[in-house]
Amino acid sequence: MALPQYATEQLLENIKRRCLVPTSQLTYTPQGLTDLANDTLQGEIVPLIMSTREDYFVTHVDVLSPADGVIDFPAEAVGSKLRNVCYYPSGNPLNIINLPRIDLDLVAGVGFMNYATLAGFYIEGNKFCLYPNTSVPTNTTIRIYYYKRVLTLAAPGHYAYVRSVDTNTNEIIVDSVPSDWEVGSELNTVSGEPNFDITNSRVTIQALSSPTITLDSVEDIEVGNYISFYGYSAIPMIPLEAHQYLAQVTAGKVLEGLGDREGMTAALQKAQSLKDSLLVMISNRIDGSPKKVINPQGGLRMPYWRRGWWGF
Repeated sequence: MALPQYATEQLLENIKRRCLVPTSQLTYTPQGLTDLANDTLQGEIVPLIMSTREDYFVTHVDVLSPADGVIDFPAEAVGSKLRNVCYYPSGNPLNIINLPRIDLDLVAGVGFMNYATLAGFYIEGNKFCLYPNTSVPTNTTIRIYYYKRVLTLAAPGHYAYVRSVDTNTNEIIVDSVPSDWEVGSELNTVSGEPNFDITNSRVTIQALSSPTITLDSVEDIEVGNYISFYGYSAIPMIPLEAHQYLAQVTAGKVLEGLGDREGMTAALQKAQSLKDSLLVMISNRIDGSPKKVINPQGGLRMPYWRRGWWGF
């Protein structure tokens, strides 16, 4: 029995079934449907999932603190939004220290008079600035937690399914090579199984002879992965249970575009029911272990510059 597939091709079929799109319509091509689904994914589904505040899409990057203390937000952060900023002094996870956000009014006003006891960061545009800039030693690790933007959906015909991987020659065999791939094209791979994680974030085509592709690296690429242009994914990178809701909301937008107001209303009513069910499934990710409220200013979490001689 064939394993279930979750790629864009199956998503588009699901959308068509939900809105009974006539085969004769010329309004929506596969690329057009994919673009509409991607708009729905990025503009409605991801914010809904984030609203549960259950740390979906959260990842981190480590950067070295510069002398001026000014650090860029990660380019792939959703809404240029951070989850947390920490000081990572020794490489030991037990020693990660939360850096508090300081209001800009405080920094520009009374903060200067209290910099000895006021330490953290403030936001300026798409950067955050350590305050004071000497609050942590230069070239030590700052860990930035943020919400990583899901990859853009790739339309059918613009991705391939990995059938075999040769780690000795860096060659992979795929089901079909997209016509717009060429030597030098940058690709990424995504797992074909939930949770649809990125398995290799960037590889480059070195040689191409369909169905064999030679890459500069096949690290972490596995049979069953999907491979597409860098920045694109063949699968919506959201919980599997959200795929139905994505298809239903997109179907409503298709009907709206076709001028079927009655069908659109019925589709969106169904979407509301699916939304309610989805929130039940994705909220409270660990039912048997509720979140503990921890005082961020507690003794064991105080920054080193505010501790006494005894170290706490």
